[in-house]
Amino acid sequence: MRSRSRALAQRGATAAGVEYVATLPALDLIFHLAGTSGIEESLEDPSRDLQANTLGTLEVLEAARRMPGARVVVAASAAVYGPSEGLVSEEQPPHPISPYGVSKLAAEGYVRSYSYLHGIEGLIARIGNPYGPGQRKRVVYDLAWRALHEPPPLRLPGSGSAVRDFVHASDVASALIAIAPRGAPGETYNVGSGRAVTLREVAELVAHAAGLPDSAVRPDDAPTPGKVDEFRPSIDKLARLGYQAVVTLECGIEETVAWVKST
Repeated sequence: MRSRSRALAQRGATAAGVEYVATLPALDLIFHLAGTSGIEESLEDPSRDLQANTLGTLEVLEAARRMPGARVVVAASAAVYGPSEGLVSEEQPPHPISPYGVSKLAAEGYVRSYSYLHGIEGLIARIGNPYGPGQRKRVVYDLAWRALHEPPPLRLPGSGSAVRDFVHASDVASALIAIAPRGAPGETYNVGSGRAVTLREVAELVAHAAGLPDSAVRPDDAPTPGKVDEFRPSIDKLARLGYQAVVTLECGIEETVAWVKST
């Protein structure tokens, strides 16, 4: 990486954010991490989801087009895969079932198009279920907040049998840093921990970290439209770039619950 390389995490897909991107100085490396990050929000407002994820990515790519040789690492989502069984590699054809997954897949299409048309070195990181201190939403945070602020039982949306790969924020950062210099332009990389667990297991770990018994967890069996029952990403391709997740789920959840308790 050249010594003048700089990294950018775009912080908005609003009109103000677009104007900000348009005035960027020349950069070698851009990390595009902005956008919406939830299926529920996309169901409630698919237009906003489309603007944030697809239009926001397009604006970043337009800015990068004016920076010869720029390399752009785009945070995509495992939601593009849709229903799956067993380990899911990057070669599996995408089949998103939520507006969120559709908007993320469309953003990926622009990355590949601009890589082909304009010589931008675009790379795509399909991130599974990130969590950690500082994230004030999504599964682990929501469970931790309920465990610390609401009386038992700890309510778990759905049946608790859904399978996910939860990856700590610091491991996500390590993955992006591995992809940036060593990933092949136009390629896609799954980002995960390499360990798939049920949501009930996650809830029980949260309950334990919050001082509640495992028996305090109670699934509500409510339907979860737009979400898949199982997602087990293969991270072999990412591992070949030197990536290895180092934060165990147990330690990561204890750290996250402690952070939620302190806020």
